[in-house]
Amino acid sequence: MLTAAALVCGYLELLIPLPVTVPGVKLGLGNIVILMALERLGAKAGLFLMFIKVIASTLLFANLQMLVFSLAGGVLSWAVMALAVRSGAFSTVATSVLGGLAHNAGQLAAVAVLLSGRVALVNMPVLAVSGVLCGAAVGVAARLVLRALPQEAFHG
Repeated sequence: MLTAAALVCGYLELLIPLPVTVPGVKLGLGNIVILMALERLGAKAGLFLMFIKVIASTLLFANLQMLVFSLAGGVLSWAVMALAVRSGAFSTVATSVLGGLAHNAGQLAAVAVLLSGRVALVNMPVLAVSGVLCGAAVGVAARLVLRALPQEAFHG
């Protein structure tokens, strides 16, 4: 069910026009579900969900090159958010901001390796700002959904 929710969120994201034309800038709505899984089900479930979401989203909405960028961002984002959740030192919103920044950093690293370090550097400022803003929005949404759903909803 969480995989389906993440894919629907990812599809809805495609329908929302953004005022930025920099490749890689996305709202990250599917990450609402990843963050919820990390907080309620743990790191393993979050990792599994992230991999399935990235692979299925690529098959449905993108191309093979996007798979590499999505995986690079997704793995780094998952790792940072899993550490933040495990530490207990960060709120849901702060964890999501860290995840947004990490996701964009992972994508930029992949761009630097596969395409051009210059392209990565040129896009870094916009992706840093979008990581903070979109990460905060995703974190607020995840926090609201987590508050609305009882813990038992995640352990069927």
